[in-house]
Amino acid sequence: AQTRSITEASKLLRISQPTITKQLQLLEEFYSVSVINRHARGVTLTELGKSLFKITNKIFDLEEGAIELFSSDLNVNKGTLIIGASGTYYMMRLIKEFKKNYPSVVVRFYSSSSKDVLKQIIDQTIDISVVAKPYLKSFTEDIFSIPYLKQNLVLIVGKKHELYSRNSISMKELNGMDFIHREDGSETKRVFEEHLLKHGVEINIVMEAYRHSMIEAVAENMGIGVISEPEFHEYKGIKKIAFADADIYTEAYLVCLESKKNNNMIKAFIDASKKIINKENQ
Repeated sequence: AQTRSITEASKLLRISQPTITKQLQLLEEFYSVSVINRHARGVTLTELGKSLFKITNKIFDLEEGAIELFSSDLNVNKGTLIIGASGTYYMMRLIKEFKKNYPSVVVRFYSSSSKDVLKQIIDQTIDISVVAKPYLKSFTEDIFSIPYLKQNLVLIVGKKHELYSRNSISMKELNGMDFIHREDGSETKRVFEEHLLKHGVEINIVMEAYRHSMIEAVAENMGIGVISEPEFHEYKGIKKIAFADADIYTEAYLVCLESKKNNNMIKAFIDASKKIINKENQ
């Protein structure tokens, strides 16, 4: 209909002339109609063919719009990316790098434990996230992951605590001390408990809380806590203390669903993140 020629249509569609002719015949025979008039110099549309062409033109316009969207970066420059992390420190540098190139993208940030965030990835309510390594084990077939960083854990104490003057401490010295423990699903909690068990240390758990509440409780001298060192920002009235005889750390991975890793917006975030990750691993 556009070219008025089966030969030219063949070139445009990159399929053989006999194939086009056969498709036209099948269409006309199935509905017992005629949509084109064949002439020596080409084809013209019947009245029915003209009416059909008006309808199909709308379909072609939609198709062109879809192709333009997929072949350009429109779906990266506009839209919303839902991001999760088990800690704000893990993600903010990655988000900053991504927003340099795609400032119009709306980023929604969700913070919770690694276990919870990964569940949101599986449920497809979060697009991409940073989670702790152990929680990848059960989802290796479904999850695409990139190693991000390793962060040491440190003890934090309030200004009035007896340990406030210390710069380091042994694991054995923690025996019997009051702790504000992290919530279930926290990788920090899991790793710290492994080392307590390894060193035969028992602590007195005063309360379990998410990170921010735990920090506030420590500041009020209700107990001491553990946090990843990169997340420590010289909190007022709180001091960090290194573990003298234990190499305690967690590992973080950038993750998304394997099936969504080539989604344009997610891929753009992964590519931006790799710049930061590669710098840190140099």
